[in-house]
Amino acid sequence: MPNESRAGPTERTGPTSSAAALTPSADDADSGLVRADALAGLSAKGLRTRRRLLQGARSAFELKGSYVDTRISDIVKASGVAYGSFYTYFDSKEELFYELAVEVVGEMYVEGTSRYRGDNPLERIDASNRQFLDSYRRHAAMMTIIEQAAALYPEFRALRRRLRQGFVDRISANFERLSKAGRIDTSIDPVIAAHALVSMTDNFGYLWFVLGEAFEDEVALATLTQLWGNSLGLRSPS
Repeated sequence: MPNESRAGPTERTGPTSSAAALTPSADDADSGLVRADALAGLSAKGLRTRRRLLQGARSAFELKGSYVDTRISDIVKASGVAYGSFYTYFDSKEELFYELAVEVVGEMYVEGTSRYRGDNPLERIDASNRQFLDSYRRHAAMMTIIEQAAALYPEFRALRRRLRQGFVDRISANFERLSKAGRIDTSIDPVIAAHALVSMTDNFGYLWFVLGEAFEDEVALATLTQLWGNSLGLRSPS
């Protein structure tokens, strides 16, 4: 595999050990940050340039539709930044992609948080699924790139699992509360249920918005909510 370093323009197509060290924890999906030291010491102008590189990278990845085919030259062109300046802010395309992936999934985590404040868990699930899938629709182009990278490179698979974990942790905590309150089937393991239902909804979003399977919005969303409720054995409060 060709190598890309500060000394020359040849570009790597897979993760490096330095990029692998940036793999975030589940908490990183909330904050959108991978490395705090990446911002330390940067001037206001430097911070703006770094942000331009991240925004340009997102545009370049979405335009190419491929992690492998998107090159640093594409990123700097979309960013309006000189090629050599890239290495002032990122060691490699892999490092930038890690941060961008965390940022995108962090946005989806926030956007997928249910705004429902009532006491009906099925209404809360419905609101959350609607918000998550609406977010997935908006971020489908980048989710395509993230899934592609995860399929190709083990280090990115680890990143994908960690980013997904934030959703699982939040949902399993809700399931545990519902189980203790006797609102769902208490024989169901909350963590395994969260993994299974997150997988179903995430993969459904990929099928719908990336692969282009056509569904009627309201029927699809209502069916997902029904599947969640039936699988959990949701009960009305006594």
